[in-house]
Amino acid sequence: MVGVWLGPTEERGAAEMRPTRYVVFTSTPQRVAPGSCYIAQDGSPTMLKSKAARFNSIAKAEAFAETNHIMLNARTYIGLEYFTDLDMQG
Repeated sequence: MVGVWLGPTEERGAAEMRPTRYVVFTSTPQRVAPGSCYIAQDGSPTMLKSKAARFNSIAKAEAFAETNHIMLNARTYIGLEYFTDLDMQG
């Protein structure tokens, strides 16, 4: 699992990692905020983080984009996103 160290807090144990995954971000004509729209597993855009296609590596995200004929550029790109436990269940 890819993770980012957050440091110890009252709510988390000192060794707990916050889960991160690579996702394909895209922008919509009514862009709300940078990185606010994702590509779902079926290749369609979604605003729901829990529906975003998630990958453990950049290579897997690139292969997904290629398979689904998604052109990576300045408006559609691969990046890291943090997910809560609830997001990971979706």
